Amino acid sequence: MTSDKTLRWSAFGFGIFFALVVALGYIPSLNGGMDHVAMTANGEHMMMGLYMIGPADDVTHGLSALLFLIAAAASGAWSRLALTALGFYYAFDAAIYLVTGFIKGDAVVHTVGLNMPHVVISAIMLWLAYRGVKALKV
Repeated sequence: MTSDKTLRWSAFGFGIFFALVVALGYIPSLNGGMDHVAMTANGEHMMMGLYMIGPADDVTHGLSALLFLIAAAASGAWSRLALTALGFYYAFDAAIYLVTGFIKGDAVVHTVGLNMPHVVISAIMLWLAYRGVKALKV
């Protein structure tokens, strides 16, 4: 089973990671169409020319950062809960957008490429949360 120390450091790391994701969205040289910085239009921009990011993404990533940092400061149990909850959230988010991309007929490489960060991140979160936990017998 993952130790409390590892869980807390992992939650802290994810908190910093998500805070950086939000911060990177406000660096003009890394982003095109910086409408959200100027608070005009629909607020979406292309982050590093790869990912369409909007205000809802900033709020989601910002709240994820805050939750992880609070959990890391609180305890290993809270860190495991945060890793589990947000791991499933980002996995579900990736699944929704993968299926949507396939239904819309978007190129497979494009659909998978856009969603790969959430697939990888959620897999790491869930692996950390459940590593070594014995399965429940029903």
